[in-house]
Amino acid sequence: MKKISILLSLLFVQLILLGQKDSSLERRLAEFMQVNDEMDLNKVLDYTYPKLYTIVPRDQMLEVLQNTFDNENMSIRLDSLHINTIYPVFRLENGSYAKVIYSMSMGMAFKNNEDSLTAEKKKERDDYMLSSLSEQYGTGNVHIDPVSGNLKIKMVSPMVAVKDEYAKQWSFVNFKENDPITNRLFSKEVLKKLATYK
Repeated sequence: MKKISILLSLLFVQLILLGQKDSSLERRLAEFMQVNDEMDLNKVLDYTYPKLYTIVPRDQMLEVLQNTFDNENMSIRLDSLHINTIYPVFRLENGSYAKVIYSMSMGMAFKNNEDSLTAEKKKERDDYMLSSLSEQYGTGNVHIDPVSGNLKIKMVSPMVAVKDEYAKQWSFVNFKENDPITNRLFSKEVLKKLATYK
């Protein structure tokens, strides 16, 4: 009898946990990752938390993204996007929030006068890029592809999924603690709660 009671308790707990999963969040997140993988920057902005556009206008954000991913010096491609963790959804201040951890690879290809650089100049540039990017992303996460000569970066980053008066459907924004823009997007209470998910 005791075993049956324990099994029923475990089943009840599992049903509660399944009930807490938000399939609309998972669906929107999968769509968001897909448009990122396709590098469809306009659609990426469709899934971005709209409150961000009260700080930086959407057309300006699109221009910044386009210039970041493809400019006269380099082009950047995203690859192997993957959701690592979706933390539980919580409600606070008439909004729903969830912290999400994702990983991806980023490839950086140099364009500017690549053929005119000597081997020494290329090595100097590559060493500088490896050093500065390793500080940001970790030593083991940055290398130069021996075949293509492109920089490859593996990164793991947090973002916030939000549904509130600005976003009627789940929307997403990168989460950087102690960042001026993040602090303008979310209240201290929401930031404090997000920080508890490690």
